[in-house]
Amino acid sequence: MAKRRRITAEQLLAELATDRKFVELQSAEDRELRREEKQLARAQAPLLRDLNAAGAHLESVWDLVNTRRKYPTLIPVLLKHLDRKYPGKIREGIARALAVPGAVIGWNQLLRNFVAEPVLDERGHANQVKWALHLAIAAAADSSVVGDLVGLAADRRHGEHRSFFIDGLSRINDLRARAALEELKADPDLAEGFKRLAKRRKSKRA
Repeated sequence: MAKRRRITAEQLLAELATDRKFVELQSAEDRELRREEKQLARAQAPLLRDLNAAGAHLESVWDLVNTRRKYPTLIPVLLKHLDRKYPGKIREGIARALAVPGAVIGWNQLLRNFVAEPVLDERGHANQVKWALHLAIAAAADSSVVGDLVGLAADRRHGEHRSFFIDGLSRINDLRARAALEELKADPDLAEGFKRLAKRRKSKRA
Protein backbone atom coordinates (compact mmCIF):
# COMPACT_ATOMS: atom_id res chain seq x y z
CA MET A 1 0.00 0.00 0.00
CA ALA A 2 1.40 3.37 -0.99
CA LYS A 3 2.12 5.73 1.84
CA ARG A 4 0.09 8.88 1.98
CA ARG A 5 2.15 11.99 1.44
CA ARG A 6 2.33 14.04 4.58
CA ILE A 7 1.59 17.68 4.04
CA THR A 8 2.38 20.61 6.30
CA ALA A 9 -0.02 23.42 7.09
CA GLU A 10 2.13 25.78 5.00
CA GLN A 11 2.01 23.45 2.02
CA LEU A 12 -1.75 23.04 2.35
CA LEU A 13 -2.25 26.80 2.39
CA ALA A 14 0.01 27.15 -0.66
CA GLU A 15 -2.02 24.55 -2.56
CA LEU A 16 -5.29 26.13 -1.56
CA ALA A 17 -4.00 29.51 -2.73
CA THR A 18 -3.66 28.07 -6.23
CA ASP A 19 -7.17 26.64 -6.15
CA ARG A 20 -9.28 29.19 -8.03
CA LYS A 21 -12.58 28.17 -6.46
CA PHE A 22 -11.11 28.34 -2.98
CA VAL A 23 -9.60 31.76 -3.65
CA GLU A 24 -12.88 33.07 -5.06
CA LEU A 25 -14.81 31.71 -2.08
CA GLN A 26 -12.34 33.16 0.38
CA SER A 27 -12.48 36.54 -1.35
CA ALA A 28 -16.28 36.51 -1.23
CA GLU A 29 -16.21 35.71 2.50
CA ASP A 30 -13.67 38.48 3.11
CA ARG A 31 -15.83 40.96 1.23
CA GLU A 32 -18.90 39.93 3.20
CA LEU A 33 -17.00 40.28 6.48
CA ARG A 34 -15.77 43.75 5.56
CA ARG A 35 -19.31 44.73 4.50
CA GLU A 36 -20.73 43.59 7.84
CA GLU A 37 -18.00 45.43 9.74
CA LYS A 38 -18.79 48.66 7.88
CA GLN A 39 -22.52 48.24 8.56
CA LEU A 40 -21.90 47.74 12.27
CA ALA A 41 -19.55 50.74 12.39
CA ARG A 42 -22.22 52.95 10.80
CA ALA A 43 -24.98 51.57 13.01
CA GLN A 44 -23.17 52.20 16.30
CA ALA A 45 -22.00 55.72 15.36
CA PRO A 46 -24.66 57.46 17.55
CA LEU A 47 -23.70 55.27 20.51
CA LEU A 48 -19.98 55.94 20.10
CA ARG A 49 -20.61 59.64 19.67
CA ASP A 50 -22.39 59.80 23.05
CA LEU A 51 -19.88 57.53 24.80
CA ASN A 52 -16.92 59.54 23.56
CA ALA A 53 -18.64 62.80 24.48
CA ALA A 54 -18.90 61.37 28.01
CA GLY A 55 -15.13 60.89 28.17
CA ALA A 56 -14.55 57.54 26.47
CA HIS A 57 -12.10 56.98 23.64
CA LEU A 58 -13.62 54.00 21.85
CA GLU A 59 -13.76 52.56 18.37
CA SER A 60 -16.43 50.05 19.35
CA VAL A 61 -18.68 49.48 22.34
CA TRP A 62 -16.94 46.10 22.60
CA ASP A 63 -13.81 47.95 23.73
CA LEU A 64 -15.54 48.21 27.12
CA VAL A 65 -16.09 44.47 27.42
CA ASN A 66 -13.55 42.81 29.73
CA THR A 67 -11.62 46.04 30.32
CA ARG A 68 -10.19 46.41 33.80
CA ARG A 69 -10.93 50.12 33.87
CA LYS A 70 -14.07 51.34 35.60
CA TYR A 71 -16.39 53.63 33.68
CA PRO A 72 -19.22 54.85 35.94
CA THR A 73 -19.86 57.95 33.81
CA LEU A 74 -20.56 55.75 30.79
CA ILE A 75 -23.22 53.57 32.40
CA PRO A 76 -26.06 56.12 31.99
CA VAL A 77 -25.08 56.48 28.33
CA LEU A 78 -25.15 52.72 27.79
CA LEU A 79 -28.55 52.50 29.48
CA LYS A 80 -29.82 55.34 27.30
CA HIS A 81 -28.94 53.34 24.19
CA LEU A 82 -29.98 49.91 25.48
CA ASP A 83 -33.57 50.26 24.27
CA ARG A 84 -32.65 51.49 20.79
CA LYS A 85 -33.07 49.41 17.64
CA TYR A 86 -29.45 48.48 17.03
CA PRO A 87 -28.26 45.30 15.25
CA GLY A 88 -27.98 42.31 17.57
CA LYS A 89 -24.19 42.43 17.78
CA ILE A 90 -24.26 46.00 19.03
CA ARG A 91 -27.09 45.35 21.50
CA GLU A 92 -25.09 42.40 22.78
CA GLY A 93 -22.04 44.64 23.20
CA ILE A 94 -24.07 47.25 25.12
CA ALA A 95 -25.45 44.58 27.45
CA ARG A 96 -21.99 43.05 27.96
CA ALA A 97 -20.59 46.49 28.76
CA LEU A 98 -23.34 46.84 31.39
CA ALA A 99 -22.18 43.68 33.18
CA VAL A 100 -20.73 45.75 36.03
CA PRO A 101 -22.00 46.50 39.57
CA GLY A 102 -22.76 50.13 38.74
CA ALA A 103 -25.41 49.08 36.23
CA VAL A 104 -27.78 48.43 39.14
CA ILE A 105 -28.96 52.04 38.59
CA GLY A 106 -30.76 50.70 35.51
CA TRP A 107 -32.03 47.54 37.20
CA ASN A 108 -35.64 47.74 36.07
CA GLN A 109 -34.56 48.52 32.52
CA LEU A 110 -32.22 45.53 32.47
CA LEU A 111 -34.99 43.25 33.73
CA ARG A 112 -37.49 44.57 31.21
CA ASN A 113 -35.12 43.99 28.31
CA PHE A 114 -34.12 40.53 29.53
CA VAL A 115 -37.70 39.32 29.93
CA ALA A 116 -38.67 40.71 26.52
CA GLU A 117 -35.89 38.88 24.69
CA PRO A 118 -36.78 35.41 23.35
CA VAL A 119 -34.63 32.43 24.32
CA LEU A 120 -33.81 31.74 20.66
CA ASP A 121 -32.86 34.23 17.97
CA GLU A 122 -34.36 34.42 14.47
CA ARG A 123 -32.04 31.63 13.27
CA GLY A 124 -33.10 29.29 16.03
CA HIS A 125 -29.83 29.68 17.93
CA ALA A 126 -29.34 30.70 21.55
CA ASN A 127 -30.09 34.42 21.76
CA GLN A 128 -26.77 36.12 22.52
CA VAL A 129 -28.45 39.42 23.42
CA LYS A 130 -30.50 37.66 26.11
CA TRP A 131 -27.37 35.88 27.34
CA ALA A 132 -25.51 39.21 27.57
CA LEU A 133 -28.42 40.80 29.44
CA HIS A 134 -28.41 37.96 31.94
CA LEU A 135 -24.68 38.59 32.51
CA ALA A 136 -25.44 42.25 33.15
CA ILE A 137 -28.17 41.40 35.65
CA ALA A 138 -25.94 38.90 37.45
CA ALA A 139 -23.11 41.43 37.75
CA ALA A 140 -25.33 44.35 38.78
CA ALA A 141 -27.40 42.51 41.42
CA ASP A 142 -26.98 43.41 45.08
CA SER A 143 -28.97 42.88 48.28
CA SER A 144 -31.43 45.64 47.33
CA VAL A 145 -32.74 43.60 44.39
CA VAL A 146 -32.25 40.06 45.67
CA GLY A 147 -35.98 39.30 45.47
CA ASP A 148 -36.04 40.07 41.77
CA LEU A 149 -32.93 37.96 41.16
CA VAL A 150 -34.38 34.98 43.02
CA GLY A 151 -37.53 35.20 40.92
CA LEU A 152 -35.61 35.35 37.64
CA ALA A 153 -33.29 32.51 38.62
CA ALA A 154 -36.30 30.28 39.33
CA ASP A 155 -38.15 31.17 36.12
CA ARG A 156 -37.47 28.20 33.83
CA ARG A 157 -38.97 29.96 30.81
CA HIS A 158 -35.56 31.60 30.37
CA GLY A 159 -33.75 28.26 30.08
CA GLU A 160 -29.96 28.35 30.39
CA HIS A 161 -30.00 32.14 30.17
CA ARG A 162 -29.97 32.05 33.99
CA SER A 163 -26.64 30.32 34.57
CA PHE A 164 -24.78 33.33 35.95
CA PHE A 165 -27.67 34.24 38.23
CA ILE A 166 -26.14 31.53 40.42
CA ASP A 167 -22.96 33.60 40.60
CA GLY A 168 -24.98 36.67 41.49
CA LEU A 169 -26.92 34.90 44.25
CA SER A 170 -23.76 33.39 45.72
CA ARG A 171 -22.19 36.84 45.95
CA ILE A 172 -25.10 38.33 47.95
CA ASN A 173 -25.05 37.80 51.70
CA ASP A 174 -28.77 37.32 52.22
CA LEU A 175 -30.86 34.47 53.60
CA ARG A 176 -33.17 34.59 50.57
CA ALA A 177 -30.21 34.16 48.23
CA ARG A 178 -28.84 31.19 50.18
CA ALA A 179 -32.27 29.53 50.33
CA ALA A 180 -32.72 30.02 46.60
CA LEU A 181 -29.38 28.39 45.84
CA GLU A 182 -30.44 25.30 47.76
CA GLU A 183 -33.77 25.10 45.95
CA LEU A 184 -32.25 25.63 42.50
CA LYS A 185 -29.69 22.83 42.71
CA ALA A 186 -32.08 20.41 41.02
CA ASP A 187 -32.61 22.65 37.99
CA PRO A 188 -30.74 21.01 35.06
CA ASP A 189 -30.47 24.32 33.18
CA LEU A 190 -28.36 25.71 36.02
CA ALA A 191 -25.86 22.85 36.27
CA GLU A 192 -22.99 24.87 34.81
CA GLY A 193 -23.64 27.68 37.25
CA PHE A 194 -23.41 25.33 40.21
CA LYS A 195 -20.23 23.76 38.79
CA ARG A 196 -18.61 27.21 38.73
CA LEU A 197 -19.79 27.84 42.27
CA ALA A 198 -18.37 24.52 43.53
CA LYS A 199 -15.06 25.20 41.80
CA ARG A 200 -14.77 28.65 43.38
CA ARG A 201 -15.59 27.31 46.84
CA LYS A 202 -13.03 24.53 46.45
CA SER A 203 -10.41 27.06 45.34
CA LYS A 204 -11.06 29.23 48.41
CA ARG A 205 -10.67 26.25 50.75
CA ALA A 206 -7.36 25.20 49.13
